[in-house]
Amino acid sequence: MIAMKHVLTIAGHDLSSGAGITKDLEIFLALGLHPLSIPTGFFIQGPRGVTDAIPTPRKAFSAMLNTTARDLRLDGIKIGALGAATHVRVVASFLDKYRSIPIVVDPVLAAKNGRMLLSDDGLKRLTELIFPRAYLITPNIDEASRILNKKIRSVKEMEQASLLLSKLGPKHVLLKGGHLPGEPIDVLFDGKESVVHTKVRLERRVHGTGCALSSLMLSFIVLGYPIREAFLEAEKTMEELLRESYRIDSSEHGYWYTALTRIASAGHERWRVIKALKEASARLQALNMVELIPEVQMNMGYAIRDARGTEDVAAFPGRIGHSHGKVCFKGTPEFGVSSYVARLIVTYMNYHPHIRACANLRYDATFIERARLSGLHVRQSDRRRGPGNSKGTEGRSLDVLADNALKGANRPPDIIYDTGDMGKEPIIRLFARDPAELLTKMEMIRSWKTN
Repeated sequence: MIAMKHVLTIAGHDLSSGAGITKDLEIFLALGLHPLSIPTGFFIQGPRGVTDAIPTPRKAFSAMLNTTARDLRLDGIKIGALGAATHVRVVASFLDKYRSIPIVVDPVLAAKNGRMLLSDDGLKRLTELIFPRAYLITPNIDEASRILNKKIRSVKEMEQASLLLSKLGPKHVLLKGGHLPGEPIDVLFDGKESVVHTKVRLERRVHGTGCALSSLMLSFIVLGYPIREAFLEAEKTMEELLRESYRIDSSEHGYWYTALTRIASAGHERWRVIKALKEASARLQALNMVELIPEVQMNMGYAIRDARGTEDVAAFPGRIGHSHGKVCFKGTPEFGVSSYVARLIVTYMNYHPHIRACANLRYDATFIERARLSGLHVRQSDRRRGPGNSKGTEGRSLDVLADNALKGANRPPDIIYDTGDMGKEPIIRLFARDPAELLTKMEMIRSWKTN
C-alpha cells in the first residue's frame, strides 16, 4: 500500500472554487497528496469578486483544529485567509504542535476586488505570532507593502522587501510581483540570496493565482524538493495553469479560472514528458553531438513527477546511435522501454526528486575535465565496489553505483561516471531537471574551451 503524505489547508471557502481551500484541495490532490481542510470563513464570491465574508465561529474552528491535532498525521500546512483576528491566535497555538513540518503562509489581506479580509489588529497578530513559525511566506507586493508600511515599486525594492520580511521570522520569502507594471516578476529569498523569475504577462485577470502558487510551493516542498527547486517547478506549473485558464461566466469584467486538474492529470503529465523528449531529440540531431555517443549507444530518459518505477520513465526504444556521421534515433520516446536510464533516474529521485532526466555519454577524461571546469559537479563511482550479488546483475549494479555516488554527495551531482569493469564500457551518466537542461550540459561538455 502506498503511504500518501497529508497536507492541511487552513483558509477561506470560495464558492466559485477559484481560490481558498477549494483551490488548495484541487492542487494537493492533483499532485498526489492527501488533502485536509479547515475553513476559516465563507466568502460570498462569484466571478466579479467578494461581496461578503462570514468567519467560522471560533468554537467550531477550534474544534476542527483540535481534532486534526489529535487524530491526524500532517506532513505540511498551508495557511491562507484567516479572516478574523481571533482566528490568528488560535492558529498560532495549533502550530506549536508542528515545529518539524513545513508551514507555508499566504497572508491574504484583501480580495482581488479590494475588499479587506483581515484587520490591522489581525495583521499585527499574524506577523508576530505566525510568521516566526513559517517555513515560507508568499505575499504579493500589495500585501508586503501593507505589512512593511512601505510602497514597493521595482524589482530592486522587491528584493529589499524580501530581506525585510525575512527579519519578521519566516525562513524563506516568496514575493509575488504580478501587480507591478511590465512582465510579472516573482522573487524568492532563500535565506541567503534572491532568485528572480520573470514570466510573460497574459492579458486576463486570473482568479486565485496567489493561492495556487503557494499551494504548489507547499506541495513540492512536501514532496522533497529543495526550496529553490520547488520555486522553479511551481513557477513552471503556474505558467501552464495561466495559459490553460478559462471563464465560468460571460461577463467581460469577470475573472478567469485556472485549470490545474487538467494539466496535472496523469495523462497530461506523461504527454508533457514525451513532448520534452521529442523536443530534446530534435535539438540533439541539430547539434549532432556524435562524439558523445558511447559504443553501447546513448539513451535519454525523463520521469514523471513522483515516479515510483521504471514504467514511469520515458526513453527511446532502440537507443540513440549515429550513422554516416549523423545522430540517429530508432524510434520515438515511450514509457517503460529502457530499464538502464530508468533505474538510474528512479534511484536518483529517491535522493533528489527534482532531478528527473538522465543520459549516458561516452567516457573520455577530457569530457570529465571540461565538465569540472564548467562548474558541473562530478562524482566517480566504481562498478567493482558493491555487494557481491550485484556484480553481473545490470539493474542491481546500477542501483549500487548510483547509491554509492549519491550518499556521499554534498549536493546533487551533474555527472556520475565509472571507468568500466570486465566486459563493461566506461560511461558518463549525465543528470538534469529535464531534457532541455541535459542538452545544455552536453553542450558545455562538448564545447568548453580553455583561455
